[in-house]
Amino acid sequence: MPRCLVLFLVVGILVLPFWWFERKSPPPPKAADLVGEVHDDSGPVADAIVRIKGTSTYTLTDDQGRFRLSAPLSGARITAAKEGYYIAGALVSDGPITIHLKKLPDGDGDDYTWVDPTPDPASPNNCGNCHKAIHDEWQRSSHATSATNPRFLGMYRGTDWQGQPDVGWNLLKEHPSGADVCASCHAPTQRAIRFDEPKKSDPFHALSKPSGVHCDFCHKIAGPGTGEFGLAQGRFQLKMQFPEAKRPDPHQLFFGPLDDVDRGDDAFSRFQKDSRLCAACHEGVVFGIPVYTTYSEWLESPAGRAGQSCQQCHTTPTGRLTNIAPGHGGIKRDPATLGNHRFFDGNQLDMLRRSLQLDAKATRDPEGINVEIALTARDVGHRIPTGFIDRQVILFVEAYAGDKLVKAERGPLLPDFLGSQEAGRPGRLYAKVLKDGDGVSPAPFWRADPATLRDTRLRPGETDRLAYRFPPGADRIRVRIVHRRFWKTVADEKRWPSDEQLVEEREIKPS
Repeated sequence: MPRCLVLFLVVGILVLPFWWFERKSPPPPKAADLVGEVHDDSGPVADAIVRIKGTSTYTLTDDQGRFRLSAPLSGARITAAKEGYYIAGALVSDGPITIHLKKLPDGDGDDYTWVDPTPDPASPNNCGNCHKAIHDEWQRSSHATSATNPRFLGMYRGTDWQGQPDVGWNLLKEHPSGADVCASCHAPTQRAIRFDEPKKSDPFHALSKPSGVHCDFCHKIAGPGTGEFGLAQGRFQLKMQFPEAKRPDPHQLFFGPLDDVDRGDDAFSRFQKDSRLCAACHEGVVFGIPVYTTYSEWLESPAGRAGQSCQQCHTTPTGRLTNIAPGHGGIKRDPATLGNHRFFDGNQLDMLRRSLQLDAKATRDPEGINVEIALTARDVGHRIPTGFIDRQVILFVEAYAGDKLVKAERGPLLPDFLGSQEAGRPGRLYAKVLKDGDGVSPAPFWRADPATLRDTRLRPGETDRLAYRFPPGADRIRVRIVHRRFWKTVADEKRWPSDEQLVEEREIKPS
């Protein structure tokens, strides 16, 4: 048999099955123009978001509630959402589609029972049963422990780490009227306190479950309140919306940033990605003192002026989450559309390290050592540090001759109120500093004179430059940046374990 004929037969035998498989395989679904209408009980709904569920393909309805978009002929689901309504959906069909939107109830929440986030098979409605990955992220956040954090409670109640009373600063004893202000952010789902009942004058005395800033609280936020940011805090600066107390149907009510979750209980809310949501708790003037100013710092920052919200940095997607409710009706999504619920990109220390740039050099001349340091706040939407008024970033500059510390001949020194071990050492304090009526620093915000506030924190994009002179015997320079949540003298008095974070440490030799 001719060799070419043999080759032809072999190739045919190898290729024919693949050709036949391709010929018999069903073609992928074609896209077609899908038309339909969105309406409510009153008629057409304009400007509703109509989306092919789980995709980036969407359109808006016209003033007659009509829409047209390109969608697969079968197998897809289409959703419609507009603020003020439950999200609704329908399967793609051959003919025109009509989606009916139901308006949200206007429940007041007085007798609402909060949903517990803790996974529990005996309580099937608990958030963590379906959203385990999100629950696990949230559980590692400061929101989860906002009502039970022992340092917060120690400052609030005047206790030490073991709970011993009357140790150091004590807000509840000195200013009991501040209790409900604290609770409005740290325990926003607790009942309002009653000063005519002593045992109920402390909303943290017997916390009901769930406590803290939990899933159901945040996802009941419909929009901003009517107060002024900074003067009304926490739950008092938010519009909360609840399901009807005596409803004929099983609807719950959850607000979220996704507009295609059409389980029947969910509502789309742009406010969930609005910095004003964060501002309710992260902007606060208490007793005339600006205790929390992160929101106003953001407003003044390049990020704020560019419209880059708090959530864009603090709920950055991890890239690992692809389904928010696997096995419970959730669908696979682009991980870039699913934000993290720990509220830090990595963790707090990672973000702090990325937001500070340290440059340092040391040069020698015959008379001594010159050290030049530049510290820059970069790629950050607020001052460094931010948050609670007592937080600090401290730059330490230490010169050594062998193992012995060498005093600086020239350059800025740390203030005396940092304590005897650190007072007068080379370095810089970046913090808000308060004095009480007797001129003593540091002072708790409820005891401070507002006129004494001094703010030395770094603004976004700002560079602080320091110059030091050390004796010629110095042979190495160590530069450290540390972050502290509370003043060390206060923490030592209350016997708190150290929570100091080392942001950066660098050793340089004079050239």
